[in-house]
Amino acid sequence: MRENILFYTDILKDLAPLIISLIAIWLTSRYQKHTQKLADDRMMKDLFTEFNQRYDLINNKLDIISKLSIEEWNGLKAKDREKKEGVVIDFFNICAEEYYWHKEGRINGNIWVSWNKGMNDIFNKSKVIQGLWAEECENEGYKSYYISHKNEIFRKA
Repeated sequence: MRENILFYTDILKDLAPLIISLIAIWLTSRYQKHTQKLADDRMMKDLFTEFNQRYDLINNKLDIISKLSIEEWNGLKAKDREKKEGVVIDFFNICAEEYYWHKEGRINGNIWVSWNKGMNDIFNKSKVIQGLWAEECENEGYKSYYISHKNEIFRKA
């Protein structure tokens, strides 16, 4: 009996470093997953905050533009129209960046669904914005927005 105990004790002594190593690997892996989740959550929050701040800066102007008819748009002075075009281009850039980060997995599906609906609501209620998007997409200009085809971000209702 004593020989069996000594035999098993020797085996446990030999296996102890392996068992300790496996526990250490498991704890390290768990810590890394937790740390990665925190980093991902922080990045998503930062992106969420940044995009919402940028959108807030143009929201009122974009709302005014989206209510203009084509005739009203064409009747604007060149300087006014140029400023308003800049606002719409900022909107396109925000939308493209949000889409890019969603595709990269940095913006979760629930947030993306909400943002995408809002983007398309604005796009679909304005012939002016649709026209400017069509101009942006000429000669594959949509590729400058990180997309492979012009209907990837905006979809006509």
